[in-house]
Amino acid sequence: MIDYRQVMKFEKKNVENFLKDFDINYERDVDYTLVALDGDKIVGTGSCAGRVLKCFAIDPAYQGMGITNSIITRLLDHQYEIGNNHLFIFTKPKNIKIFTDFGFSLVEDTEDVALLDNKIEELHKLLKNIEDQRESGAIVINANPMTKGHLYLINEARKQTDLLHIFMVEEDGSTFPYDFRYKIVKEELEKYDDVIVHPGNDYIISKNTFPTYFYKDEKTILKAYSELDTKIFGRYFAKALNIKKRFVGSEDRDVVTKNYNETMERILPEYGLEVVEIPRTSLDNEIISASKVRGLLKERKFEEAYKFLPDATIKALKSEEGQRIINDRL
Repeated sequence: MIDYRQVMKFEKKNVENFLKDFDINYERDVDYTLVALDGDKIVGTGSCAGRVLKCFAIDPAYQGMGITNSIITRLLDHQYEIGNNHLFIFTKPKNIKIFTDFGFSLVEDTEDVALLDNKIEELHKLLKNIEDQRESGAIVINANPMTKGHLYLINEARKQTDLLHIFMVEEDGSTFPYDFRYKIVKEELEKYDDVIVHPGNDYIISKNTFPTYFYKDEKTILKAYSELDTKIFGRYFAKALNIKKRFVGSEDRDVVTKNYNETMERILPEYGLEVVEIPRTSLDNEIISASKVRGLLKERKFEEAYKFLPDATIKALKSEEGQRIINDRL
């Protein structure tokens, strides 16, 4: 008989070893894991990380016995019990059918990955709420924290479009929490009538929260992530907001950003978008970057950091909340 139970922290190594046989990584953000046991032997597993279901594997000798369905059912029950009703699954395209049988709908897929959603009506509701058919441009930013570099990119983009949409990446894997970052951007840009700042949402995907557990190499991970995120943006957000230009800062050094920009240049024209690359700005012969600012803040070189920052960021960093974040996270 197959038994199912939650894995305790001290047992996680056993799950890691089981997943290795399937070339699957047991990801660090997992907060709940279930195993199927035949006696003491692990024959199947599945996990949750926040509202994402992931890290599924079944021993080939036990396939066809309904173990996958039992694990998914129990994971869903767990999520509903703790109040998580809107759930997501990143999986390989060949597994889409398994999850659609449980009420999940396909948001988008690529050659390497598929994103499924059990409440896809939330996406359509979001798009309906922001719908605007004025021709526009868009920028997606993390702003960790917002710098004069971000402000330069935004102002250069404003010269090339009558209306500019700013999308924030919503994830707290960043040094500065999402709410803190969003408030800064909102305050700094409120003086512009031609800029709309959109709160983060579940469909602007962060590289930090994109599951990598079923990929062997970083190159495939970057390809899967950038293609999926770009296709979702083109299919849903660009259409709802009549976005014709996606503005990006030029990038030579950061591999992730460079790869992402190249992916957009390849895919977004299929959705009627032009990708406009704007050269990054510098100050005192130094390229302005959020990572440089974080480094200076970590060294407590506040005045040096401030010269790269707009007023709203400086004000936020000097606040009690800002000082607490710097002390706790840097």
